[in-house]
Amino acid sequence: MSRLVLGPFNRVEGDLEVSLEVEAGRVRAAQVTAPLYRGFEGVLVGKTPLDALVFVPRICGICSVSQSAAAAAALRAAMGLVPAPNGE
Repeated sequence: MSRLVLGPFNRVEGDLEVSLEVEAGRVRAAQVTAPLYRGFEGVLVGKTPLDALVFVPRICGICSVSQSAAAAAALRAAMGLVPAPNGE
């Protein structure tokens, strides 16, 4: 088995590295690492959980919709809610 490291790939915010374990010409395992710690999680410490819906979309000016959807999904999971099919 061999290990192949690809990257770093330059992204808008930090680098991205892909590590592949290759066996017999096929990828056996893959790992993606984004080593840049931006620390935005600390912004929410001490805030009401629903404040995440206000703060999180403002983390990035490019991907605010995906950040908002991720925050809503995390809140939904934390509260144990199951959305109606048309709400999904």
